[in-house]
Amino acid sequence: MDFIETTCASTPEVAEAFTRLGELSQRKLYHELTDALRAFVGDASHGSRGRLLLDLEAKFLSTFEGRLNQLAYAQILAAIVRSSVEGSPAALTSDEGIAMLEKAVEAKRSRLGAEPSLFLEMEAALLRLCAPRVDGAGAATAVHATVKSALDEAKPVMDALTGTTDTAVFHKYYAAQSEYYKQVGPPEAFYRAALGLLSYASADDSTLEAKRTLATDIALAALAGDGVYNFGEVLATPILSALDGTPNAWLGDLLAVFAKGDVDGFNAALGANAAAYKAQPALVARAAFVKEKIALLAFMNMIFETPSHARTLKFGAVAERCRLDGDQVEWLAMRAMALGLVRGVIDEVESVVEVSWVQPRVLDAKQIEHLVSQIDALSDKSQVAHGLIADQAVELL
Repeated sequence: MDFIETTCASTPEVAEAFTRLGELSQRKLYHELTDALRAFVGDASHGSRGRLLLDLEAKFLSTFEGRLNQLAYAQILAAIVRSSVEGSPAALTSDEGIAMLEKAVEAKRSRLGAEPSLFLEMEAALLRLCAPRVDGAGAATAVHATVKSALDEAKPVMDALTGTTDTAVFHKYYAAQSEYYKQVGPPEAFYRAALGLLSYASADDSTLEAKRTLATDIALAALAGDGVYNFGEVLATPILSALDGTPNAWLGDLLAVFAKGDVDGFNAALGANAAAYKAQPALVARAAFVKEKIALLAFMNMIFETPSHARTLKFGAVAERCRLDGDQVEWLAMRAMALGLVRGVIDEVESVVEVSWVQPRVLDAKQIEHLVSQIDALSDKSQVAHGLIADQAVELL
């Protein structure tokens, strides 16, 4: 309590909060104390108060940390370290913060358990990735190798976690994984990691600026990434709404166009946002691939919209829908089959593609309505067939 009293006297701005912490500690109300500590260390303004948070950890939190929920303790410690590193002026360097987290895991792993230890290890990985580096490419490579090793070691632990695990553990893992792939690539790996991050994110997990950055990055990765042909997953999350009213709002609109396989919409978006499009190196470098992707998605959507019993598509119809020359249709169909997007047979003599399967995707509301109409039509046909069979059965009997 000496620390609490001394701090209240020297720093009146936090006296009320510290008095509350001291009272809860004396009464051993550890659940309420955990909530109060989370709220205090979560206030970004305290990171600029010198070593206040570090002293709170060393002279107060350390005296009863074993009595707290260990994952909650890990979250509090991580918040203290991050605020101390990011504070202005910073009370810790990035290397000092990483060392503090790693020391806690090494000394207390048996008590912490798998989930809190993983949480702190992933927080250390994030600090490594986000730390300013002035030593050139060699230092960056070393950092990436260290983080990759940490992610690989964490994977079996993640796979063993159950549905009862706090989502904060999953969120921290995917935050580290997505930041790693953002820096190292490839874009499709970042896209999958970012989707994992979004699956465990809550509305107050990050600032609006951070959400806008993530939305921009995930949109670019979806457009430029190999093997990414399902845009419904990211469109189903609210992340793209962070781009509304910003210069990058066109990226969200472009994703919606790709999800529908709308070639005309793609060309219109390119015309309206030509300068912004050319300002994105990820899209400029893969311009031909992006055009191929919209054609493939147009082909997939055409198949989806065609009843399963009528999926013998003429080359001319495919060329019109995908805005291709007639001699490019066979190549498009072969490309779609090679990528595993569709299955079927190409009949060069009849100039048709017979499609037996198209890759499942997350559907938007309009696509679901179309699917419902197809199911309704099938139901009506089934009822007619049932009636015919019933009528004919009477005559046979």
